[in-house]
Amino acid sequence: MARILIIILLLFGNGLISSQSVKNGIQVLEGDLLNTGHLLRTDKQVFRVQTGVLQEELAYLAGKKIRMLCDVQGETCNPIRYEMEPFETGKTPDWSLKKIPRYVTQGLFSFNPQCTPDGKILFWTALVREGGRSTQKIWAAKRDQYGFWMQGEQLPTPLNNKFPSAVISALPGGNELFVFGNFGEEEMLDNLKREMMYKSQIASREAQNPKEFHIVLTKLETEYKERTDKIQNRAPLYKTRKTESGWSMPSPINFPSFYNWYRKADNPNQQVFGGSALASSGRTLLYSAQQKKNFGKLDLYVSLQNDSGVFEEGINLGNTINTGEEEMAPFLAPDDKTLYFSSSGRKEGISIFITRRQNDSWTSWSEPQELSPNLRGVNFLSIPAVGNWAYVSREGDLYMAAIPNHFQPEPVVVIKGKVVDEEGKPLSAFVQYESLTRKKSIGSTVSDPGTGEFSIILPYEENYGFYGEKEGYLPVSQNLNLVGKEKEDKEKTVLLVLPKLKKGNQIVMNNLFFAFRSAELTKESEPELDRLAGILRKAANLKILIEGHTDNVGTKSANQKLSLERANSVANYLKSKHKIEETRIAVVGFGPTVPLADNQTEEGRGTNRRVVFKISEE
Repeated sequence: MARILIIILLLFGNGLISSQSVKNGIQVLEGDLLNTGHLLRTDKQVFRVQTGVLQEELAYLAGKKIRMLCDVQGETCNPIRYEMEPFETGKTPDWSLKKIPRYVTQGLFSFNPQCTPDGKILFWTALVREGGRSTQKIWAAKRDQYGFWMQGEQLPTPLNNKFPSAVISALPGGNELFVFGNFGEEEMLDNLKREMMYKSQIASREAQNPKEFHIVLTKLETEYKERTDKIQNRAPLYKTRKTESGWSMPSPINFPSFYNWYRKADNPNQQVFGGSALASSGRTLLYSAQQKKNFGKLDLYVSLQNDSGVFEEGINLGNTINTGEEEMAPFLAPDDKTLYFSSSGRKEGISIFITRRQNDSWTSWSEPQELSPNLRGVNFLSIPAVGNWAYVSREGDLYMAAIPNHFQPEPVVVIKGKVVDEEGKPLSAFVQYESLTRKKSIGSTVSDPGTGEFSIILPYEENYGFYGEKEGYLPVSQNLNLVGKEKEDKEKTVLLVLPKLKKGNQIVMNNLFFAFRSAELTKESEPELDRLAGILRKAANLKILIEGHTDNVGTKSANQKLSLERANSVANYLKSKHKIEETRIAVVGFGPTVPLADNQTEEGRGTNRRVVFKISEE
């Protein structure tokens, strides 16, 4: 009896002594789960875990170490959410698997996890029963402020309909999705059938004889087959974005050259698509299919979107990657160089492999390496741009997997931004980013209509300009030069305030660059100037004032002259290249007389050196 008493005191004594020091309310507790999930022992106290909706799954975790979000009242913890060890903040063995809790997936058979690059939203595919049959639906969950995954939910229409659907890629910020499914094909086929029946009825009335009718009917049958094949064989890939009323109706990507010949031997009528992924820029598409340049059953290809928005004919990634079997489920990391994919042609069964692009081409790759024997049987993988955990699925469960350093993508910079109007109200705007040196658009995203938030991913070794634009507003830009910078994962927060297109409003031309102490515009300035010229061409009555400003380094007269010359350089570019009438552009040089910041610092002087685009007349 005494021995039992000692054990009880050892187990509960700490809690009895320190319970008064623990505050009530929402807290994150870490400790061992005991007694079929009814007790949580932390390093300070033992808590009674209140019975609730999580009790059944917590019972299976007895003896495990967990982090738990609790509503603490004295010695009682009312569990809200939890995660199992290993924790993301600690050191873990390479490719350790950490199961995502059952309350997130609701116990449904789940696969194809796709996490947004910022690691805040997780999408996946769940098998659900509907109308007496199983089908695939898109589900999603968000992280809360404490880092726990919240309860998942099935997304509403139009993303889910009566056909199987799945998220292929979640673009930065989670405001745009690249999805697989059937959105409109059935209606198109029905309309085509009605059109052909109508044409055949006209032919039967207008034909002079049976022979003529037979000739017309044969032509209609050929046309019907060709158009049906075109609808059925188009890429089953769509993009959708957040709007004020929810997700937009998914629209098909423009990929006219896509086709896929692959069929399984046991079902030759069913086309098998090996999956795809969209780069974080939204302009590079990796996909798995059987086409005329294949090395095996399913090969990986890349298609690049041109300036007209069309994805061009796919390029086979080559036999360094592709084998005689199936290469599937590609995932291109945010660095645009590191590719993960599943293969059945290198090991017994399916496993995940990594390869890296050797140069700017898409056919030169490093020899693929298996990530880990621990991932055999896994055929879906995604990796956010932040953190060192991957998301995988196996046998109907979702997992996080700790990535060793040598298998991680190269570092990138994550821009986390917000677009608002002059009153601070959020705006749904297009956010574009471009190479200033190459004068080439790289990618785009949209800001959330409810919050104005967006994210973009910028790999190193490029001089970027990025800007927000919306109809009826002036575009606002910023720049970030990552050429020659030390590579490390970084986050940068920006605010883009878009003024309305009306008299008196103005913007600083942030992506405007001059030679040192000169009025000569550099080539990197042209995208910004061309964009503003487009506004002037579209709004023919708009008149503007170009203001030049300098810092206080040098004499006042020299700075006054330089500021006016720079304003004139901008005006001359708009007039000479874009034929903007001279009467619509006025210039003024203020020199150092209107500073925005303290000239005592280099940062302040940089802010004061500026050119302003101001609307003087609507």
